[in-house]
Amino acid sequence: MEGVEFVYTHSFIILIDCGCWIDVTLLLHLCERKFGNMADQLVQLDQGKKVERWTIEKKLGEGAFGAVYKVSDKTGTYALKVEGVNEPIQLLKMEVFVLNELSKAGGRHFCKIEDKGRVDNFNYVVMTFVGKSLHDLRLAAPGKKFTVGTAISIGIQCLEALEDLHGIGYLHRDVKPANYTIGRAELKEVRKVYVLDFGMARKFVHEDGTIKKPRSVAGFRGTVKYAPVACHAQREMCRLDDLESWLYQQVEFTKGALPWRNLKDMDEIGRFKKSCRGDIAMKQLFGGCPREYIDIMRTIDGGRFFDEPNYPRVYSLLRTAMKNLNAQEYPYDWERWEEEQKRRDEEKKKADAAAAAVGGEKGGAADGKSPGAGAAGAGAKKEGDKKEEKTGIVENEKTNDINDKNEKTQDEGKEKEKKDDKEKEKKPKSKF
Repeated sequence: MEGVEFVYTHSFIILIDCGCWIDVTLLLHLCERKFGNMADQLVQLDQGKKVERWTIEKKLGEGAFGAVYKVSDKTGTYALKVEGVNEPIQLLKMEVFVLNELSKAGGRHFCKIEDKGRVDNFNYVVMTFVGKSLHDLRLAAPGKKFTVGTAISIGIQCLEALEDLHGIGYLHRDVKPANYTIGRAELKEVRKVYVLDFGMARKFVHEDGTIKKPRSVAGFRGTVKYAPVACHAQREMCRLDDLESWLYQQVEFTKGALPWRNLKDMDEIGRFKKSCRGDIAMKQLFGGCPREYIDIMRTIDGGRFFDEPNYPRVYSLLRTAMKNLNAQEYPYDWERWEEEQKRRDEEKKKADAAAAAVGGEKGGAADGKSPGAGAAGAGAKKEGDKKEEKTGIVENEKTNDINDKNEKTQDEGKEKEKKDDKEKEKKPKSKF
């Protein structure tokens, strides 16, 4: 096992050096023998613990080989990622390196590194604390999809992030909604999209800027749902493959689901994606989406491994789609949800205040009876309770009263008829 590089993917682990597949259960067993139980070895930091100047507030999540915490110092709130120094996969080093390179290049959609180092048995990096992921926001949306304006606008930002990453010579290789977030409301960044998680990133250029030749076999990388066709075929990925994953994500943002979402077999999913280049499956994929999405796919498919993606054309097609559909870009959906929630909360607050005021007036009348105001108030409350209980059957009682009144009227009518008959009998009979 010495010198072998492991890569953890969505559902399995791959040996990079030979590009072969290996059963995850067997590999985890081998790892456990060498490294011990992974779950037990994950860095666990308790609330209130200090890591240098950073105070742990709470755990935000954890992966196979590391965890993320919300931390703070006197300057504000940040995210802290930790990874054990003995973990078989050192993803944090790649994360730090890529973010540093992006910072030098002036990347538009990336977290800023505030601090990094090693403490005890783990490495750590402190970076920008961001908001909810686009994955979580979509699931919270009506129909689990964004409006077209929001979907296209955030899609443009997601693509800008990939363009910047490619600009420094790296592929992301795990493009998906869970790896994109919005900024924090308190920083007025709810319209800004960040891209996260560069553990799967790969440098695709040599030091002189020339593109590396593809390996004959490359293992699967990323998440099956959004993986490009090349990844299913175990081919080396290029910049166009990041865009293909981005387009699948874009379809999900727009219509709420991908047509292969219920398939379990990875090879079957790969075949479905490949078939989407045909007319029938293409309609399944893009049904409910702007027509320009089809042109975007053809633009992506029209490139070759060494080609730079035609970013300007894709941006233009997205803007054209928004214009043709007369879609509203701002405010974003979650901004509208926030305003609607505030309005509902305000209406409820006013209604509660009005109800309390009415109750206070009734209570005040009872409280005015002194010296036995307390007892009188309690008595009034009991009477009120009885009245409320009686209200539930008032309608039935009213109905019975009406029926009784009708019956009484009918009886009175009969009595009157009998009386009239007797009066007629008393009168002298006519001769005729």
